[in-house]
Amino acid sequence: MSLAIGVDVAARRGCDVVALGDDLVAVPVGRVRTADELRTLLDELRPDAVAIDAPPAWASDDGARRCERELQRLGISIFTTPNETRGTANAFYDWMLTGFAMFDGARGYVTLETFPHASAIALLGRRPQRGLLRDPRAKRAWRLAALEASGVDTTALTTLDEIDAALCAVTGRAHLAGDAVALGDATEGVLTLPRALPVVVSSR
Repeated sequence: MSLAIGVDVAARRGCDVVALGDDLVAVPVGRVRTADELRTLLDELRPDAVAIDAPPAWASDDGARRCERELQRLGISIFTTPNETRGTANAFYDWMLTGFAMFDGARGYVTLETFPHASAIALLGRRPQRGLLRDPRAKRAWRLAALEASGVDTTALTTLDEIDAALCAVTGRAHLAGDAVALGDATEGVLTLPRALPVVVSSR
């Protein structure tokens, strides 16, 4: 049996953690705020992969990483990772610092950088309709549809953060099954998504 853990990263409210096993039932297993809290949880669950919604480190220069450029060429927006000087000077990037801590807490496990929005697009084969993401209920329904299209039981998921953590976990399981694509390169950071991204066409 294989188990993937998805971690939705947030700077202040804590990081939601969802487990996904062979039964494809998405199970929220807690909210963590520090590397030590995540480590304690992982050592209890012993997952085969940990998929985290954040980059693992600052960029080495001031340009977008290759994986981010590849997503942008597909028409998928993503917050680019700054270098350390720019990142630490702007509180907006505090969530990335939290993400770095999650990677530290998962050290020793198979860890993946993921992006739930892009994972949902990969699973559904299309971008959301223009303006849909500005409506929280529509955004939630669209991402739930991506999970359900993959056969995931979403009954236990009550918040968008848990849904995003579940999308990370789906990506982790795809990696374990050899059914994932890795964008970018190891020197800058590899972004993993379920399945090969299709030519993305916006539904209107």
